[in-house]
Amino acid sequence: MLTADLVRARPRGDELVLKPLDAKQRTAAVAVSAEYIERLQAAVGKPRLEVLASLDDLPVPVRSRILAAGLRKLLDDRCTWEAEPGPDPLELRSLVFEAAGTARAALGPGEILDRGVVLEAVGAQLELSADELDRRLFGDLKENQRLTAMEPVAPEVLVDLWTVGQGQAVLLKATRVRVDVRAHHPSGYRALFRKLKFLRLLHSLHRRDDGSYRIVLDGPASLFGPTTKYGLQLAMLLPALNATGPWVLDADVRWGKGRRDLHFALEGGPRGRAVEAASRLPDDVAALLKKLDSAKTEWSVAPAKRILELPGVGLCVPDLRFNHPDGREVFLEVMGYWSRDAVWKRVELVEAGLPFRVVFALSSRLRVSEAALDGDLPGALHVYKGAMAARAVLASVESA
Repeated sequence: MLTADLVRARPRGDELVLKPLDAKQRTAAVAVSAEYIERLQAAVGKPRLEVLASLDDLPVPVRSRILAAGLRKLLDDRCTWEAEPGPDPLELRSLVFEAAGTARAALGPGEILDRGVVLEAVGAQLELSADELDRRLFGDLKENQRLTAMEPVAPEVLVDLWTVGQGQAVLLKATRVRVDVRAHHPSGYRALFRKLKFLRLLHSLHRRDDGSYRIVLDGPASLFGPTTKYGLQLAMLLPALNATGPWVLDADVRWGKGRRDLHFALEGGPRGRAVEAASRLPDDVAALLKKLDSAKTEWSVAPAKRILELPGVGLCVPDLRFNHPDGREVFLEVMGYWSRDAVWKRVELVEAGLPFRVVFALSSRLRVSEAALDGDLPGALHVYKGAMAARAVLASVESA
């Protein structure tokens, strides 16, 4: 993934504006990408320093160096670098240092330790020449690792990835992100909202008058503590949006060394014919569903397909739907340790009259009591420690 220093952008007033590629620049970028890819494919098995030297030899105009560096970063992300097969370099160094210490202790006054003699002695024990042992001593260092594989990619696709990566890198510096999205297929919303939860992104959802949705997300630059992981997860939002339908994004970002507050706008959508989006359950929900499938209960359980909404108040996107033979239907939204604020919004939604029975499952780490939601309301809070237990979840569903 690209980093902020590899973005072709400039402030224009209070706006941060990306510099897109024109037709001529794109053609040149594809040509450079093709050459980089060819050189990397030919360099499999060679050490990193030699591989990088090969890429450095390709002449790039000064004005295109940031673009070229970005293409190289994306290709490096697709490369596998490993130490040369054979003895562990750490063990080799230990043997050589131990032998050198013994040889040094045996030196007479004025004698100097001969490094070559030590390498020959240790190499003889390992059936390695002194030169080969010397080469392998620091084979685990980054610059000595060898290129063992590269995930294939077409030059045109690499340039497309670079284009998306520009926006992703800017979002790493966002404090707040707002997105208006219209899905080509109703299931697209479901898949997108589930993706947001899978990525653990702090967000709120609002249905607009025209049927589209607005998503408001906290950006990594707004959080306290380590934000690298959250920023990378937020960057994954753009591919998810592109799989949903046309979208328009605007964000507040802190840019540059001076952390200047700027506004950033972006838009996109699927290329070609849109397809129905697939959705994936978050890992903790999938694990719970597996447990529930094995539990002895009258309730049938399946992934939920509805978006629950109270017009003018808000909505929630449940993960599972429980159905009882007597006709009762209960939804479960797993919030985990997502956000205390999100929990209170769900409580307010139920208190305002959400016409569905919903159980909100949340980690005890959020420090919210189950009593926060009145027992007479058609909803409940299920607080758990560690992983969710099927029996305890079913009890909460039964009482909802």
